[in-house]
Amino acid sequence: MIDYIEIADVFDGAACSALCAEFRAAVGRPAGLLGRADQKTAWIRKTARAEVSQATEARVSALLARQKAALERHFGRLLGQVEEPQFLHYREGDFFVPHQDGNTPLIHDESRFRKISVVIFLNRQSDNPSPESYAGGSLVLHGPYSGPDLRVAMPALPGSLVAFRSETTHEVTPVTCNERFTIVSWYRGA
Repeated sequence: MIDYIEIADVFDGAACSALCAEFRAAVGRPAGLLGRADQKTAWIRKTARAEVSQATEARVSALLARQKAALERHFGRLLGQVEEPQFLHYREGDFFVPHQDGNTPLIHDESRFRKISVVIFLNRQSDNPSPESYAGGSLVLHGPYSGPDLRVAMPALPGSLVAFRSETTHEVTPVTCNERFTIVSWYRGA
């Protein structure tokens, strides 16, 4: 009932570790909504958007471009450009309430062009976190509201990519221990 795809190992362990280190060292600012930090959104979303190097941004954008064909096959639709990726650093207490990323008929901002949402996990979620993992911070996909109450927590495996339709309601539960590192982006319609 929830249409999503998981692709393992889009980054290897060494790349994930290097990206986490870059996020930790980067200047960060509140992520806001639609990439704008000028909004009062503390009750909706609390996380930082790391400002990574141009080389990292280009590398991630190229990786996302390479995934496009697999996503088109899975979702059965042609996809257009991929949006600039966001590099998110969640600390203890950070979260994102249930929301949709776009492709909803009642919203008339830039998000209406988003068709597929993507999350790349860089570190592991664990009930017994170590310095390299975190607790809480689950990406939870919600089923349609017209059906049974369905919630699916995505496994946070370092280097894995999860993609889902942008109109899918989803959330990030509060991080309860350590830091969560992810990359997010969106494919627009063709």
